[in-house]
Amino acid sequence: MFAASASIAWAAVLAVYDWRWRRLPNWLLLCGMGVGLVHGAIHGTMPFGATLSDGAGTAVVALAVYWPAYQLGWMGAGDVKFCAVIGWLGGAKALLMVLLAGTVIAGLLGVLLLLPGMSEYLSNSELEPRLRRRIPFGSGLAVAFVAWSVVNM
Repeated sequence: MFAASASIAWAAVLAVYDWRWRRLPNWLLLCGMGVGLVHGAIHGTMPFGATLSDGAGTAVVALAVYWPAYQLGWMGAGDVKFCAVIGWLGGAKALLMVLLAGTVIAGLLGVLLLLPGMSEYLSNSELEPRLRRRIPFGSGLAVAFVAWSVVNM
């Protein structure tokens, strides 16, 4: 229960950090890995019930699957590592659910970012590059992870 609560607080900090600075720093991502590592060492499972092998396997698969998205400029490196940590903490089911919900939430955040200056963006031919720099995908993932965590505590 403590590890799940710590994971929720950690994800909330990540959401705010990514919203404010558009970064997911490695030291914060390592904190999430540490929570899972300590919980796994003590209890033999990850904080949300996944086995150690499921968590580790999902983290590796997430890195392998989403690294090309980073290389193509579709995701930030922090977002890719965050997906790996989500997989580490919750396993494949958590990663799938958080990714689906997080993508929708990030899309809604993108729409919110457009609203204040809609005319400025629509008259500009560089709409896609501007939005790519501005949409905090990690915040969407973090909010979805918090929601998933609360439901699965």
